[in-house]
Amino acid sequence: MPELPEVETIRRVLRHNLINETILDIQLSYQPLLEKDSPYPIDQLMNRRITDVLRRGKYLVFELDETLYWIVHLRMEGKFHLYDDKTLPTKHTHLTFETPHHYVHYLDTRKFSRMSVTNDLSRYFERKHLGLEPFDDALTVDYLKNKFKNRTMALKGVLLDQSVIAGIGNIYADEILFLSKLHPESNPSLLDDSDLECIIENTKSVLSKAIDEGGTTIRSYTSSLGVTGRFQVSLNAYGRGGEMCLVCGETMQKIKVVQRGTVFCEKCQRLVR
Repeated sequence: MPELPEVETIRRVLRHNLINETILDIQLSYQPLLEKDSPYPIDQLMNRRITDVLRRGKYLVFELDETLYWIVHLRMEGKFHLYDDKTLPTKHTHLTFETPHHYVHYLDTRKFSRMSVTNDLSRYFERKHLGLEPFDDALTVDYLKNKFKNRTMALKGVLLDQSVIAGIGNIYADEILFLSKLHPESNPSLLDDSDLECIIENTKSVLSKAIDEGGTTIRSYTSSLGVTGRFQVSLNAYGRGGEMCLVCGETMQKIKVVQRGTVFCEKCQRLVR
């Protein structure tokens, strides 16, 4: 699943190509992609100018004139393809739109992604109960302490909880925990201030580096916009089960935490319980 760095990479490319472009035509061929409670149908985007492309957590937000927003959550395999010439859709193309300079296809092989069209962005995200952005100045030790208190779920599960920090997924949770030297099954409510400070610092550094390098290309995910993620060459933990720890040389362990494959070093990452 695309995580914050991948979505941010896509956002930047879409913004560069589509800013101030007008949607001349748009067709949604698989209606379930549009959320049932979407305030407006997809055709409300017709003849609207794209004034910006934003991101909130793992969500892409197309800001259009006359205060309208088209929100897209890529989920597992949603992808945008941009073309200069009219191109036939594939069997996995579920939405197409045309601007004066581009033909845009939206593909999703598993059809898990979701969209909504609204004129009230704040209300939409209030219903999603998203936590702070990783680079928000309000992400402090006190904030995490409050979010972690009385939580019995494994630490990695709490990092994956989008109501705590928006945008972290499986890949970057493993990387953040490795650099923070914390076992993924640690009890989050028992972490001390220095542990929380490490999580904050490493969250920002890992995600910043991944954004700078274009995200991580894993399995079927690519940015699909001529951008190839390079952060996978920098991974310390994710996908390295059974390999040698890059710090101590011990064998990296792979287990399931909150039903997610999780890789860690038993020697480097201490268990807090």
